[in-house]
This record gives sequence, C-alpha cells and structure tokens, in this order.
Amino acid sequence: MTPSFPFPFRVRGSLWLFGAVAFLYLFSTSRERPWGDATPIWEVADSIAHSHNFHAKTRWPTTLPNGKDGSLYGLAPLFQCVIHVPGAYLQRTVAKIFPAYWQITWRFTSHLAPTLLGTLACLMFFGLCRRLGVGPIPAAACTVALAFATSVWVYARYPYSETLQLVCFTGFFGKLLDVRDRPTWRQAALLGMWAGLLVNAKPVFVLSGLGAGLFLAWELRRNWRVLLLVSLVSLAAALPFGAIYLWYNHLRWGSIYFTGYGLAFAGTTIGAAGGVGGVAVPVGVPHETPLLGLWGMFMSPGKSIFLYSPPLFVALLGLPRFFRRFRHIVLAMVLTILPCLYVHAQMISWAGDFAWGPRYLTFALAVLLIPAAFLVEDVLANASRLRRWLGVAGVSAVLLFGGFVTYLGNAIYWDHYIRIETEAVQAWLGVPNNTGDGISIPGAPCPVCSETIYSLQWVPAFNHIVGNYWLLTHLPKNDTWSVAENDAPWRRYTNLHVNIQLNYARARVDWWFVDYRHVFPTLAWTLVIALPLLSVGFLLLFLLEIRRAWRLLRDPAEPAQPPAGETLSAST
Repeated sequence: MTPSFPFPFRVRGSLWLFGAVAFLYLFSTSRERPWGDATPIWEVADSIAHSHNFHAKTRWPTTLPNGKDGSLYGLAPLFQCVIHVPGAYLQRTVAKIFPAYWQITWRFTSHLAPTLLGTLACLMFFGLCRRLGVGPIPAAACTVALAFATSVWVYARYPYSETLQLVCFTGFFGKLLDVRDRPTWRQAALLGMWAGLLVNAKPVFVLSGLGAGLFLAWELRRNWRVLLLVSLVSLAAALPFGAIYLWYNHLRWGSIYFTGYGLAFAGTTIGAAGGVGGVAVPVGVPHETPLLGLWGMFMSPGKSIFLYSPPLFVALLGLPRFFRRFRHIVLAMVLTILPCLYVHAQMISWAGDFAWGPRYLTFALAVLLIPAAFLVEDVLANASRLRRWLGVAGVSAVLLFGGFVTYLGNAIYWDHYIRIETEAVQAWLGVPNNTGDGISIPGAPCPVCSETIYSLQWVPAFNHIVGNYWLLTHLPKNDTWSVAENDAPWRRYTNLHVNIQLNYARARVDWWFVDYRHVFPTLAWTLVIALPLLSVGFLLLFLLEIRRAWRLLRDPAEPAQPPAGETLSAST
C-alpha cells in the first residue's frame, strides 16, 4: 500500500503556500496582452461573460473556417475559455468604474486564471508528495522547485492552457493512485470527474484515460468485481464531461465529431471529417518520426526539458531508487504520459513551436518531479554528513540554475526572441522552401513548420535560453539593434553581420511594472511593494508550518496524524 499523510499539516498551511506562490506570480506577471492561441481563448471568455455567446473576434489559426451558423468560433475546447470568464468579467467591471485603468487591469485579469491554476498545481504537488510518504522538508523544497525553477512559472504568466492541463493531469494522476489503493465507488467517481476535466482541457488526453484503464486493469486483475465497479463508476462520472465537449463541437461546427483541429497523425487526418464550410484539412501532411520527436523533447540542444526545467535532472537521478520502491507509480507514469507524448512527437511542431521550451511536456512536470522529492529525502535521512552536505549543495545548485533559467523565460516574452531568431536564420542560412509543408497557404510563411523552427530546436547557435540572456543584456540599456547584434549568440559561429532591425525593435522586457510605473505611479508602486511583501509573509508562515510538522515527527509524544478535517488530500 502507498503511505498516506506521514506528517501532520493543517489547512492553514496550505493557504500559506497558496498565498506565497500566487502573490509572487502576480508580482511578476507579464505586460503582454493575450497573443496567438490565447487571443481567441480570451475573446470567447469575454463573449461568454458579456455577450452570452461563444463567438471569437480573431481568426486563429488563419485557415480556421467559420462555424455552422457563419459566426467565428475559437479552436480551443470550451474549458480553456471558461477558466478566463471570471477574469473577463472582472476586467470589464473594473473598467466601467475606473475607465483609465482598463489597460493595466487587463494585464492582470487576462493572466489571473493561469496564475491561480499554476499555484494550485504546486499545492496539489505538495499534497501528492505528502500522500506518498515524503517528509515535510523535501516536499516543501521540491514544491518550491516546481513553482520557481521549472516552466510552470513561465506559463503561469500567460493566458495559455498549459497550467490548466497541469492541474487536471496532476489531479487525475493523484486520484488514479487513490483508486489503486482504495478502489471504492467514491474514489472511482472522483477519478472519472478528473478524467472528464482532463479531456476537456485538451482532447488528446483521452489517451491518458485509456492508459489509466490499462493500469487499473493490471493492478486490480485479481479482483474482477472491484475492477468492474471502478470501471463502470468512472465511466459514468466522466460521461457528463464528455457530453459537454461533444455539445460544444456541435455548437460550433455542426458535428460532434469535428474538433476543428485537423490534427495530422501518421499521414492521416483526425478530427476533420467532412470539413466545415467546404474546407477540409489535407491528407498526407508531413509528420515527424516519433522517436526523433521524443529525443528532441528530452535531449535536443534547443528544446530539451532538462534545460528548461532543470529540477527534472534530480528526478532522473532518483528514478532508479524510486522505481525499486514504487514500481506501480512508474507504470502509471508510463501509461498516462507516454501515449500523449507519442502523439505530439509525430507532429512537426512537437516542441510547442512558438513557445518557451517543450510546451507539450508542461502537463506532466509535477508528476515527473516526484522521484526528486524521494531522492532529497533519502539524502537528508540516510547519507553520511559529507554526502548530505554535497547532496544539498548539488540540489541547491540545480535549483538556482533552474530559477535563473525560468527568470530568463519570464524576462523576455518568448515570441520576441523567436522572431529575431527566424530573421537571423533566414539572413544567415537562407530562406527555406516550404511549398511542400502541406499546411500553409501557398506563398505564406508557416511559423510552425519544420522549415521555420528547426533551428530553434536543433541548432545550438539559436538556443532560446542563451538568446533571452543576450536580449536581457541589451534591452534594459536601450541598445540599438546593430550594437546588440555584435555579440548575438550566432556570432560565435559566423562573422556575418545579420540585419535584425525589424524584430529587434519589437522586443522589450516583459514585466507589467515597466509599462505602468509612469502612467499610474501610485497604483503601480503600491502593487510592486505590496505583492512581494505579501508573498514573503505567506512564505514565512508556510515555513513555520513545515517546522511544526518536522518537530511533531521527531517528538513521539505528539500525535502522528492531524485532526479530522485538517489533512491536505493529494488531489485537492
């Protein structure tokens, strides 16, 4: 059986953790409005809140057809839009009362949902570590690592859906382990609900649901009655969420089977049955070799997950020992994570194209980090004094490096460097011929095709982390493009001077305070002082709770379990 809640932790401690992370996320939030995929997501949320319909205003991607009634709809599932409805409502409400503040309000409200979801994911990870038997100090340390030394912090600053996927998958995975240990109808119903939310966050996660079914079939194979009960109850709980997803497809496109994605998979087209309005996605779109795609996600010089979330390196070191102790959890990881990655690995934009790091791996960061917590625990508990100090120093170095990398990802919005990189590649290595990509409109560029983004993934001269560091050394000083280009990363490989004037002019430090400290000085300075102070205050209270839990563990006279109603579950 999996350990359950080895150290006492009061509900107030969870609130302190939530506040510490959330206020720092808000303090560091982006100055950018919703761009790219996030634009129609926010527009649909705004329409739901104020127009009481599901219409978008921006056609994205540009080849997306109108819906069955001629109106324009967003491509994303409804759940990705619904999470922004409170923010959209708040933004319009504040703008009515204080019209002059609508721009600065928009910057916070459009990022509110991913910020709170990213914070919730950290809280859920802490609960999952606690449920599996990790001690208070390693659980807290790895939670801080997840919050501030991985890509979670970057995606908590932008209105994309990555933190939503992270929350849903972490809750789903935690509840899967609960069902394995306590296969009751209540746990099965909660698993079905999490599965329904996960698929509504992104439809490809239906493969994770199938993997979870295989996992439970194997783990409960000796008790077929319990397996049948769990299966039926989980499916019944998931059906309403599936019905909502299919209804939204029919509302937009006139068919419950058409998603609008037209996902290219192994030379065929999924989700494009019949097309819409006479538009169909072409069959035979180029696709990646799956093993090469997986290699790129984990080992490429430009998109390796270990570069953008360094704490996973600690998890990798701890994986062999973790496997010997929790083989069933590793099996659950493989069956629920790998199928989705396999699908993404076959896409020519498998790395997440215009984004920070391998965006399609963000959903699994919390689960993949679990072995790191056990490695830290073993080092603190069992190693000699010298090895303990060396281990703490090594882990601290990895966390500091991860925090620095994440800081670079936050300092410059990813789109700015990628556009400069594309401009430099074409001037140095030539303009690619993308007439055979099978996706783009003839004569138009394809920003997600291999011809365009190969350099970002495979050419070390254009590593995004190094590129953001380079920009950060010049933008605050208002250096001209010609000055900045003199020590650009690619200049280590070529003496050619590249004209980057067009896209360098768009680049800027990505922090809301830079925009509004002069426009609204009183409000801006109040927030920039109050938010970090609140974060530090909540962090100190959280550390006091960790100290209390550690002391209670060491004192056998104290109760080992918290009072009823004071536990933090692995899924909430």
